[in-house]
Amino acid sequence: MLDTFWALKNIYKIDENGVIENGEVTQLPNFGMLRCPDCWEPSRNTARYELANQLQDVTTTIEHFHSKIGRKLSELHKDFSHSEELLCHTFRGFCKNLKPGPLGGKHNQRAIWDRGNTMLEIQQKATKFRDDIVTPFESNITRLVNFVKNTDILEQVASPFRLRYDLVYFQCRLVTLEDALQVYQHLLKLEPADQHTSIIAEGLRIKIQEQSVGEVLSLGRKITASKDLQLKRIEVELRIIQIGLHMILKKLDIISGLNVSASLSNIRELALRFPDTAGKLLRAFISLRTYVNNGTIPTRFADIYTKDTKELAPLFRQHKMGTLQYCTHKHPFSGSTFANCPECGKEVALPIHQPQVNAHKVLDPQAFLDHFKLKRATIDVNASI
Repeated sequence: MLDTFWALKNIYKIDENGVIENGEVTQLPNFGMLRCPDCWEPSRNTARYELANQLQDVTTTIEHFHSKIGRKLSELHKDFSHSEELLCHTFRGFCKNLKPGPLGGKHNQRAIWDRGNTMLEIQQKATKFRDDIVTPFESNITRLVNFVKNTDILEQVASPFRLRYDLVYFQCRLVTLEDALQVYQHLLKLEPADQHTSIIAEGLRIKIQEQSVGEVLSLGRKITASKDLQLKRIEVELRIIQIGLHMILKKLDIISGLNVSASLSNIRELALRFPDTAGKLLRAFISLRTYVNNGTIPTRFADIYTKDTKELAPLFRQHKMGTLQYCTHKHPFSGSTFANCPECGKEVALPIHQPQVNAHKVLDPQAFLDHFKLKRATIDVNASI
């Protein structure tokens, strides 16, 4: 009876003997409560209808996973912010406790080691959750889509979460290497100078150099992945971190190989085209560009971020079940939390540059006024960007 009621021959390819030829799903009707319409017997735990039950449950299961992944991401960002503030507030006291001279060598080495591992636990949590939960989840969704082969039932999405967990990792690396650079610079100033302190400082410099170069290359691959998935905000955040690592290397007189001008141009364009997402980092971009142009490095890279750039992470934990939506680029997002996709957002057309007009040769008074209005508007935009 259930076969007829659910029209299973339209769901699976079944031969005349009732044998399923393959698992391709061609149609999925509304199953309702998945009970027999005559005896009202539930179909749960009946092997013949197990796939039908699972297909009905799959969207709810996917949403549960998205909610869990979002909550964990918010927790990691909270831990990251706490550790970042801890490093900032304890730096002066840490420097005072470093002991100059050969007798302080072991003490200094242990203190530097402990401080350098402040972000280690967060990094490990982010990568472990990404590898154990996020990556298998996204891979299984891809396999399930290929199995179902019906976009009306289930279609492939462009999940941002793997890159969002990568972003937490790279934020930890930037803060750690930035702090290590400041420790290195302080070691060079310790008086009286001694050979053991010089060895520690040189070893720290080599570590900063090696790890910064490696992370710049890794970030390049992640930026490419974010572009492929149309993740505008993540791309801008990754580029900012990459430029930050470039600035650390420049402080050590190391060439990173990064085209900073091109990267800054990409950030600016994305921030203007997508003001609701990448545009949230516009002020961070302006601060960063100022440091780059001046050939300086910020005291703390956290200083270039503003409140509106940090407001996204806590929102991932506020999802309400039943409100999962997908944007035109197939990014999943919480409809109860966000009006639009927080990853790509609504695109705004960039202003078209008008040809220059020689106002002294214009005879039409209205054209003369339009020329100076355009000139004033251009000045205002350039002053803020």
